[in-house]
Amino acid sequence: MFKAWVAAVSRFGVIHGDPHLGNYTAFMEDGTPQGINLLDYGCIRIFAPKFVGGVVDLYHGLLRAIRLWWCMAYETWGSAACHASSSTSSIFGRGSSMGRLLDDRERTHRGRSQAVRIRPARGFRVHRALKERGPVRVPREFVFMDRAAIGLGGVFLHLAARLNFHHLFSEAIEKFGNRPRGGAQRAALEAAGLGTDEG
Repeated sequence: MFKAWVAAVSRFGVIHGDPHLGNYTAFMEDGTPQGINLLDYGCIRIFAPKFVGGVVDLYHGLLRAIRLWWCMAYETWGSAACHASSSTSSIFGRGSSMGRLLDDRERTHRGRSQAVRIRPARGFRVHRALKERGPVRVPREFVFMDRAAIGLGGVFLHLAARLNFHHLFSEAIEKFGNRPRGGAQRAALEAAGLGTDEG
């Protein structure tokens, strides 16, 4: 289910925002399970390829501790404050749903992420740095992504699933490299009779 959900984001820039168990069915061929169907397309968002590229840059930058990459992500999303407050933007990124994707181990969804632990004193310093140096702009798409991640997390909790989210996500983004394929998105949307969300 994670692969089905993240593949649509990584390959085509399309996200299903309501991935709860009532929106999945399994399909069979010759009496053997072959895959899943994802239902209910009333909560879908098409992301611009550059936004998906920013997600990939943030992931690789935080994973490898390369400030330039995660700053490129924030700049892609319209924030000019990253270089002035790079540690702040790093903590923010790790504290989002990205934290689980950086945690290279098999785990349940309930398990505590080892990616970041923000203690109160450190949280105060982050807050002060943001006030002094300007906010790190969070793209509105992140709200939609986190909503979907919460729904998918509920599925994993219900199933008591143990997964290595880091490996699954890394495999998904390797299929298009470090940049989203705008051509693949256009082709998929044209096949579905939809326009593209360029930007």
